[in-house]
Amino acid sequence: RMGKDPKTSMLNANHQLHAVPNVYVTDGACMTSTSTQNPTLTYMAFAARAAHHAVAESKKG
Repeated sequence: RMGKDPKTSMLNANHQLHAVPNVYVTDGACMTSTSTQNPTLTYMAFAARAAHHAVAESKKG
């Protein structure tokens, strides 16, 4: 699950692992449960957010 505290969550708001910042989780693994609806757009939004952050960090060096 995502969160600010590495003691209580695995991922930060950018879907990076707290323990290994070079690893992004861009699928439904960050969700603790799913609804009965199709989550495809949600997963696409997770991937877009992570990709945007990775590109921005890459440009910083």
